[in-house]
Amino acid sequence: MANKTLDSHQARNHWRELFDAVLTDHTDVIITRYNKPVVTVIAYEDYLAVRDALAVRREERETRHRLQKETSATMFASESVLAREWNTPQEDDAWSDL
Repeated sequence: MANKTLDSHQARNHWRELFDAVLTDHTDVIITRYNKPVVTVIAYEDYLAVRDALAVRREERETRHRLQKETSATMFASESVLAREWNTPQEDDAWSDL
């Protein structure tokens, strides 16, 4: 299967040709923004064939992003604890019995 790459400006200006490439030429069209791929246009039949796997992939990505946010929040919370002055007389007394 062939791939065709267009930037978002080209895709906007050549929408009909983009559809024709996908539907009649069986080409997947990759649309870029700032030279990075952001979306792919595929035939609906192909989408139906992969949508279950796509749902699993999206769920994994959402879980990964949520865990990254939680980890970042924990790290930022830990910074304030680590920056605290730990050598106070009260803490020395509390640790002396251990």
